[in-house]
Amino acid sequence: MIKINDIQWKYKKFSLTIEELTIQHGINILVGHNGSGKSTLLSLLATAKRPSQGEISYHGDTMNSNLLAVRSKIGYVPTGLELYQDFTPVKLLLYLSQLKGLPKKLSIHQTEELLSIFHLRDVQKTKIKRLSQGMQQRLALAQAFLGKPTYIFLDEPLNYLDIHERKSLLNFLSKIAPHTIILVATHELNEWEAICNSVIWMNEGTLQYEGTKTMWKHELPLTIWTGEMEDSLYENFSKKHLIVYAGRIKDKLVVRCANSLKPAPGFKAVAPTMEDAFFIRKHSQQRS
Repeated sequence: MIKINDIQWKYKKFSLTIEELTIQHGINILVGHNGSGKSTLLSLLATAKRPSQGEISYHGDTMNSNLLAVRSKIGYVPTGLELYQDFTPVKLLLYLSQLKGLPKKLSIHQTEELLSIFHLRDVQKTKIKRLSQGMQQRLALAQAFLGKPTYIFLDEPLNYLDIHERKSLLNFLSKIAPHTIILVATHELNEWEAICNSVIWMNEGTLQYEGTKTMWKHELPLTIWTGEMEDSLYENFSKKHLIVYAGRIKDKLVVRCANSLKPAPGFKAVAPTMEDAFFIRKHSQQRS
């Protein structure tokens, strides 16, 4: 497990402070608005940044006690990762595997394996600068798994991936999750709902929530309701209730809202999604 103890990091007017946090094996999603500290936390965990105070422990090892051992077990994909544009995918993976210290045979084997997993075999000898953004994103993801790391940190990994590649990545992560600590910063909570184990919520550089996805969805101050109404009634209704979603199915206006009591006749209580829970929690925090 990863244990965070009293860490702090500051840059200009932004500061990140976490007194205590434990991250277990499995898929943990990191949520929060832009500027909340998600990317900063990932870079601290990936040892790309050092906290100004406090300590991060990786199964007992720390940056101060055994930095090389810690880094050898980390796979990291920040947003906007720049790849060597004149390399090919196969050359890049072989090069990075050498930097990680993998033996030659293992390096070749893992490179071939990752090219297949991320569907890059057809372009393995094409220069990276000629690849689409989606292909470059898949290559950025592939390099993170060289050496079969214990700790995987991914910042918005679904960016530029089509629906098939998204499903492929989620399936791959779910297979390795029992033996890997995976932390994913994402704005797309619902896509991770089926496979994630826990949720970590950051806001303005501080930890707001850490717990299971079940607790995240059900320990809420408001209930999610859904129902249909006439267009003419919506404006007045929206002024009285917290609207989560309003859309049209054929000729009917369908409204999804959050309220402590049934908002109107015909509305039914429904189970909240991951994004519903974030919407309610954020709204409740702003009002407090």
